[in-house]
Amino acid sequence: MFRKRNVSEKCRSFEAKFEDYLGGAPDAEFSDHLVQCAHCRAALEDSRLAGDLLRDAWEPFAPASRAFVAGVMSRIREEEVRAKAPGAFWTPFELLASRLSLTAAVLLLALSVYLARFAPPRRAVSVTSARTELTAADLPQPPGDPVSNDEILVSLSERNYGR
Repeated sequence: MFRKRNVSEKCRSFEAKFEDYLGGAPDAEFSDHLVQCAHCRAALEDSRLAGDLLRDAWEPFAPASRAFVAGVMSRIREEEVRAKAPGAFWTPFELLASRLSLTAAVLLLALSVYLARFAPPRRAVSVTSARTELTAADLPQPPGDPVSNDEILVSLSERNYGR
């Protein structure tokens, strides 16, 4: 309440009594202090004004019209009926599915734009020069069987298996 630095400690001690005094509680010491202290009188008036503004804001400006109340109650009943309907279980799934399909469509569109705009061009493959069948010559062949024991010993020594 007192944010100024030049407020005395006596004024700070009365700060807790403002609410009670505004509520109607009699306090002779605080009343005498208010007569002498301009800071506390200003703070009390500010508190009184703030309380009045809050009370005015709390109370409705005008009572709700019958048409407004009827419309609100009608919407509440409609929501209750819709929530109790047998198909109400699927409503969140329908919403999820629609959002998921929209997201997938946007991603597909973005990917196709990216591929059309930034992908490297593909080289056309000639159908006439492409072979579709493999022959035995296209595959690596295993080594043939050794002819003699000397050939076996030479192959072992070349691979350091004989050590």
